[in-house]
Amino acid sequence: MTGPIVLDCDPGLDDAVALQYALGTGRYDLKAVTAVGGNAPVEHTYRNARALVKTFGVAGEIPVYRGVGGRLSRRIEAASAFDFHGKTGLGEELADDAGVPEQSEGAVDALLRLSRTYAGELTVVATGPLTNIAAALIADPSFAERIRLVFMGGAVSEPGNVTPTAEFNIWHDPEAADLVVASGVDFTMVGLDASHRARFTLDHLARLEAAGEPLEFTVRLLKFYFGSYNHFHRAESVPLHDPLAVGAALDSSFLDTAEGTVFVECGSPLTTGQTVFLRAEHTDGTSLPPQLTERARGSQGKVALGLGPRDFVEEFTSVLERWGR
Repeated sequence: MTGPIVLDCDPGLDDAVALQYALGTGRYDLKAVTAVGGNAPVEHTYRNARALVKTFGVAGEIPVYRGVGGRLSRRIEAASAFDFHGKTGLGEELADDAGVPEQSEGAVDALLRLSRTYAGELTVVATGPLTNIAAALIADPSFAERIRLVFMGGAVSEPGNVTPTAEFNIWHDPEAADLVVASGVDFTMVGLDASHRARFTLDHLARLEAAGEPLEFTVRLLKFYFGSYNHFHRAESVPLHDPLAVGAALDSSFLDTAEGTVFVECGSPLTTGQTVFLRAEHTDGTSLPPQLTERARGSQGKVALGLGPRDFVEEFTSVLERWGR
């Protein structure tokens, strides 16, 4: 069992199977799930998250908290991914959250409380936009000193998946993302450079189908995911974006990482949401404005540049194959 973890997510198809993977390993001490807007507005993702803990049999053990509405970013256009993730955010599934209590405490207060209870031990795994994390830092900047953050988002060399330069989670709320990576928090960014290489294939799906009834819900989610990915990207396999971030929180050998500073573009209409990575060893040899040079020396983290030696897709598939046995 690892240390205490909070999953901050925007379910979302791959968020859903990421949660199931975490539960299926039996190795995550999951203290809470916090919902944020992204793949769908927060009122949908909050309901979806409650439905998921019910479906996976842990509603009595793991509380779910509603995140802040909206986002820090100044952009005003809608930025949800309903088309990709279906009308509810969970493909064609109806989110059955009946009987799962709605917490009076919000996600930001829950994150701050848990970070104090487990100061220096808590890992927050964020698989959606970083709005909740940024809001917690605004409320209490010392939040950065009490947690470790693993987040799915961004790209270094890989093209974006929502614009030519931006990954969806960062693009959805770039100001929040930039605030987070500038905060001094101990972070690992699991972006498209790694997740686009963690490909779940139809052969992997067939293994889960063979498990029968315990995985019927999961298989339906993944089939919708395959359909959306093929429609939008003309691909016959799907990347395990969010599950990879969850896996990396426990085992760094799933990733090939480098240390350095991440900057998020917030001002350009062309490149909003782009993540720019400056390796630690290049900081002193780069001509940056003084405020960015100071930030580069004080706000460094780990960034995934690819996959590591351990096969995450096989691990993910094997864990889910064992589900319900």
